Amino acid sequence: MDEPRRHKAISQEKDFVQFWRIPEGDCELLSARYSTQTFGRHSHDRYAVGVISSGVEKLFYRGCYYLGSAGSVVTITPGEIHDGLPGHDQGWMYRMLYLDTAWVNRAIFQGRFGDDHIHLFRSALNLDPSFALSFLQQHQIVENSPPGLERESILLELVSQLFERSGAPIVAIASAERSAIKLIKKNLEDKFAQNIPLEELAQLVGMDPLYLIRVFKKAVGVSPHSYQIQKRVAQVQNLLRSGASLAEASFSCGFFDQSHMNRAFKKVVGITPGSFRNSRV
Repeated sequence: MDEPRRHKAISQEKDFVQFWRIPEGDCELLSARYSTQTFGRHSHDRYAVGVISSGVEKLFYRGCYYLGSAGSVVTITPGEIHDGLPGHDQGWMYRMLYLDTAWVNRAIFQGRFGDDHIHLFRSALNLDPSFALSFLQQHQIVENSPPGLERESILLELVSQLFERSGAPIVAIASAERSAIKLIKKNLEDKFAQNIPLEELAQLVGMDPLYLIRVFKKAVGVSPHSYQIQKRVAQVQNLLRSGASLAEASFSCGFFDQSHMNRAFKKVVGITPGSFRNSRV
């Protein structure tokens, strides 16, 4: 196979989206310009890293809003809540990589940590024009290179450099609340397709429902319900990657219907489930 198959969608003349997947690490790549697209608060099950090449993106991350301009390196840890909005009328253009955590642990960290290790970045945006230029060049090479040693080597080196420049210690959370949040998240992840009453979650951790929402939202960035929707979208992605139909993915992941899935999916991923499915190599 000489070239990865890419999906391209153009919403208007100055906006575009190119999304594709390569077999090396099951890595997903994005090249896009958005001037009208707004991403609601969400999280990814993969590392979301990239570079803004022009324009300005407004980004909510860890309780604050930030502006990323040309030359800004984007580093978002799996599971962390963020959004994405145009920072001015022209929007922003960027290139992104979506990296599987198991592949990063195996290929980048070389097994030094546990299989479930998640690396916490210091910040979501860092102005680094020199590295940004290198990232954009290497990203384009990965895009245009056929599968093989060259592309895999470039990808490994690029990702390794990014993690080396963007590491961070884990931020501490109060132990009692941390345990409750961990238990709630696991329950929502295990039952992502089910409608779980808030009272059930509250009883699970011995908290008043309103207090539970406040603690969870303060720590995670969204309500328990919104977090569950993110898990559903992540599972839809997994099913579509494996070739499942849109109807199967919608039914299996607890959405009311395909239109409900489409709205939630595009708000998180930026493209429709159908476009995501058709991007397979």
